[in-house]
Amino acid sequence: MSAPSNEMDEIIDEFVVESEESLESLDQMFVALEKDPGNTELINEIFRCAHTIKGAAGFLGFTKLVEIAHVTEDVLNKLRKGDLVVTEDIMDAVLKAMDIIKEMLSNIKTKRDEGISPSIEFMQIISEGKSAAVPAAEGGEVEKEDTKAGGEVSPEALEAAVEKREVPSFHKEKEHNIRVDIVKLDEVLNLVGELVLSRNRLMRLGSQLNDTRIEEEIVSHTDEAIAQLDLVTSDLQLAVMKMRMQPIAKVFNKFPRMVRDLARSGGKEIELKVSGEETELDKTVIEEIGDPLIHLIRNSVDHGVESPAEREAAGKPACGVISLSASQEGQNIVVCVEDDGKGMDPEGIKSSAISKGVITPEEAAKLSPKDALDLIFRPGFSTVKQVSDISGRGVGMDVVKTGITNINGLINIESEVGRGTKIIFRLPLTLAIIQILIVKAGSEIYGIPLANVIENIRLHPEDVKTIRGREVVRIRERVLPVARLESIVRPRTGMQRGKSDKIYIVIIGVGEKRFGLLVDELYGQEEIVMKSMGEYMKGTEGVAGASITGDGKVVLILDVASVLTVRRFPLAS
Repeated sequence: MSAPSNEMDEIIDEFVVESEESLESLDQMFVALEKDPGNTELINEIFRCAHTIKGAAGFLGFTKLVEIAHVTEDVLNKLRKGDLVVTEDIMDAVLKAMDIIKEMLSNIKTKRDEGISPSIEFMQIISEGKSAAVPAAEGGEVEKEDTKAGGEVSPEALEAAVEKREVPSFHKEKEHNIRVDIVKLDEVLNLVGELVLSRNRLMRLGSQLNDTRIEEEIVSHTDEAIAQLDLVTSDLQLAVMKMRMQPIAKVFNKFPRMVRDLARSGGKEIELKVSGEETELDKTVIEEIGDPLIHLIRNSVDHGVESPAEREAAGKPACGVISLSASQEGQNIVVCVEDDGKGMDPEGIKSSAISKGVITPEEAAKLSPKDALDLIFRPGFSTVKQVSDISGRGVGMDVVKTGITNINGLINIESEVGRGTKIIFRLPLTLAIIQILIVKAGSEIYGIPLANVIENIRLHPEDVKTIRGREVVRIRERVLPVARLESIVRPRTGMQRGKSDKIYIVIIGVGEKRFGLLVDELYGQEEIVMKSMGEYMKGTEGVAGASITGDGKVVLILDVASVLTVRRFPLAS
């Protein structure tokens, strides 16, 4: 008896996934329809999506979901025929119905039951061309009354209603996507990682063969084999990585509806402009950037973009603009959230930070405008005088920083008072196979994720100065705190500086912070597969994982965000 049950579970799971994808598209289409109410092609597409969800729900016996979908379809059908005109009230009601359907799908996914019975009276009233306030979703059972305000819809009535409707014909495009269990992908990715390590080992051995007196023919054949392995490995690695890549639209698509609702509740006029949504990055990275982007956009809506009256008084258009964009630059994805609001005042941020005890007046006096902007990432910091339902509780921007630094991303803020604010994320394409800079500190070799490396500079030992007991260097009129890598990873053995007349500094970027690591040697870049150290080094501060280089050595990969926390650089900038 278990096989049919498992088969039905798979069918229901597929229904939920497809319906959730359709609802995400519907949110965007409704927002677009509100701006272009005469777009009949868009109305037809919306009607088709809603009808598809209702039909699938009916087939699987989810009658409560069918009820709310049915009355929503009635409204959409009248919009399609011109019997109703798109208004804000109607759009509020329809979007509320979509939210109820989402909640029901969530219950179906977890409980295999719709769980709630929605009140559909408001949709019935809207369908009749009247105005109605939009109620919250109700729990309990809907009373089965033989009235216009909502009895149970029988299968026969549904079938008759569907037959009367003119469902637009459409050409279904060929499906180019498949769903693959992420566990299977991870297994393949792990094998590819081992293949990459073997490739690196063979390439190192091949270079050594050229230095020995072995017959030229053997050396030539070995070189050819290594070159072929290198090509195949790189192609396989790229193919597997592409399997994990998803368009960032998966995240971006949630925001048009969110901005619309937040702006309406706050009495503001805001347009969200989205670009680069086709940009692809690893599924793991996509899952991590959702919450940071939500916080940033909510902040832009709540206390970034001004009210229409304030904007007009400042000579701006009444409607504010929030831009959300993504693009690829080399091995990084750059995501920008920009608004044309009132911007951030560095002096105001300093004052707020002092009043909340985040910094002292003496520390504030030493901060540059750029450093003052970075204070917004401190836990508990907020400049909002009155808490709103949207933001201003002193949480949010520290969550943004934590989320981005956890995936080796960088954050940069640009803001001008009266003109607006721009926050830029620089994210890695993937977290599985990464580029590292291999360095030597003392007698050990370490790897630094290249995503965190700003630049490398060769220095003389006398270039390192000491201020208040801490070492710093001056680079292009900027003073950076530094730490000797050997003293961090081997603190009990002390520092063995030797008498070398050369020293290297690796400038590291973690979030909005910059600091330097002093090392003895630079060995160049290498692409590696980072492995967890498991229980053996679990909890070790400063170590993110390990890998094996081409010469067979185990290299510890530094967690530079942890290094920054451990050292507590007070001057990091």
